Amino acid sequence: MIINSPVGRFPYEIDAVSFSSGTIRVEGSMGTWPASLEIEPAELPRLAGRVLGARGAAALGCGAALALAFGVRAARR
Repeated sequence: MIINSPVGRFPYEIDAVSFSSGTIRVEGSMGTWPASLEIEPAELPRLAGRVLGARGAAALGCGAALALAFGVRAARR
């Protein structure tokens, strides 16, 4: 993976990925420097929209809402 920045292009190696309280944390190194990336839950819809496009993100959101609704219904039984 390559990180492009105003000061240059740097290789990024992923060492670990973890999930905690809805946050995705990617640990790795950018060149010789340790670096991490954190994606908060509020950023996930925008990220999905960028990756999947507007229609794909809407379909993903509808699917998640349906799964949640069925999960709540099953839990009440």
